[in-house]
Amino acid sequence: MVRPSDGLWAVAVGAVVTFWDAAVDGEQYTDLQDMEGSAISEVKATEYGGLPRFLGPDGVTGMWADAGGSSRAWMQAHQVTTDTSTAKPVLDWLNIRDFGAQGDGATDNTAAVQAAVDAASAAGGGTLYIPAGRYILTGSLTWASGVSAIGAGARVSILQSMDQNLDCITGTDISDVTLQGLQLSGPGRGFGSGVRFPRFSSPSTTGITLRDLLIQSFGGDGVYGHQLAGSVLHRVRVRTCGGIGFHLQAPTDTVLGGASTSLVGCTAEGNVTAGFLLDGMAYTSLAGCAVQQSPVGYRLDGCTAVALTGCGAEQCTTGLTVYGGTGNTVAGFNTQESDGTSVWLTGSAKGTVLTGVTETAPATAATACLRADAGTTATVIGLTAAKPNTLTGTVNRIDPGDGSTVLAGKTIVPSGGGAARMGTAVLAAGTRVVNTTAVTASSVVQLTTQIPGGTVGAPYISARTAGTSFTITSTSGSDTSTVGWRILDPS
Repeated sequence: MVRPSDGLWAVAVGAVVTFWDAAVDGEQYTDLQDMEGSAISEVKATEYGGLPRFLGPDGVTGMWADAGGSSRAWMQAHQVTTDTSTAKPVLDWLNIRDFGAQGDGATDNTAAVQAAVDAASAAGGGTLYIPAGRYILTGSLTWASGVSAIGAGARVSILQSMDQNLDCITGTDISDVTLQGLQLSGPGRGFGSGVRFPRFSSPSTTGITLRDLLIQSFGGDGVYGHQLAGSVLHRVRVRTCGGIGFHLQAPTDTVLGGASTSLVGCTAEGNVTAGFLLDGMAYTSLAGCAVQQSPVGYRLDGCTAVALTGCGAEQCTTGLTVYGGTGNTVAGFNTQESDGTSVWLTGSAKGTVLTGVTETAPATAATACLRADAGTTATVIGLTAAKPNTLTGTVNRIDPGDGSTVLAGKTIVPSGGGAARMGTAVLAAGTRVVNTTAVTASSVVQLTTQIPGGTVGAPYISARTAGTSFTITSTSGSDTSTVGWRILDPS
């Protein structure tokens, strides 16, 4: 049996391929057999442009394949059993239809696809090809380490789960798996997940790659990964699942795993519980990801050094929640039409850095843009808020939208507006009330005479109402000077 030396070797549909002992001229091998044991001298390409399995001459470790083009391709021998009654021969690439899968939208394909997975696993790993079709599954597919699956695209290669309480693809303690170009569709209810990779005894679930997948209509999570490490989720779309779109969990029973995973261009739409939940993950990044219509867009729960870059949440009650953890960063984050809190820092989250967070068109019911609960510490740069901020934690702010800088809760660069910390006041009969919510019971208010008027006296603060106003009074009752004022907060 032969295989291409560089992986998958394809030719024109129906092409006739012959085999030779040299790249040019040479002798043709004609003592071949098909997998039924019949003698053949050439091979005809399948409807997919691939070569069917066949047996080559004994002792020959490679042959030059000629499909009638300008050059030949070198193909290496692949040792397999010749007892076709007990086992299927295994290649690096296996077409699941060779194992009986139909993809007709009616036949149960569970056993056939599982047989392909098991065959690849028994050979030490391999890649399944899933041609276009809708493959009905009445049971879960139990995946294995080293086995990958590639479809013809998420629009056409569809694994359709029918049991509402079973996962579509599941595997415990697995590693080095790629799923690409597939659609996983659920029954629209129940508890099953699209992809579920739990860890039981191994330190972590490593080398998982999910790329160009559409996962939809499962009663549970779209993707559940337990202790993922060194893994990539790229252009994965999860929609209308009853649980969480992307659920990455790293419990504290091991110091390994739950780290060094990246999510790029992933989207979560209309999932019932949340878009993205990262529980205990570390050194993990989300870039260019988006959530629509979930109660929580993103939740970082006890995470360490997780980074969100260029992500957004639309029509979510809470766009982003950072619960506990340390050193998490958010850059270029946008919330749109939030009906609760755009960004919520809680659970004593430490060292959170928010840069370029923008709140756009919050719903009428929205209560706050940024909420930082007591015990949290954060640095905020360039926040654009449409709703008020509720900051009871320690928040260092630079340019919060009114021209001020606040370090450790104390403003060091004055601002204007309703919470003005500096301005001028024209005295009338030696007095003037200045309205500003910035004044506190312990504020220091500096006064200077800017433009003398009337009988000039010495201005001083004669009264104050914390959070409302203060009163400037001159020692001269006929003072009409313009007085400059500035509020400072003592440390």
